[in-house]
Amino acid sequence: MDYAANLALFLLEKTGSIFKRWDGRMSAADQRALFGRNLGRGTIVIDGTSETVACRVSVCFGLDYDYRNVNKWSAL
Repeated sequence: MDYAANLALFLLEKTGSIFKRWDGRMSAADQRALFGRNLGRGTIVIDGTSETVACRVSVCFGLDYDYRNVNKWSAL
């Protein structure tokens, strides 16, 4: 399955361009269907310009964010 193509089509549908950024929440089943793995429970960030997908979680009692499980589309 070509997960990079799925991510590009998802960005095109949600933002209108494959070169924009989308961030939001997704269930584990939706994550596995879209890009083949579960990144976590935080906010999912899909960036079309750098072609990465990551999980952003709140740290330090909500005062800061940490990006975890950062993956290039080609590595999915």
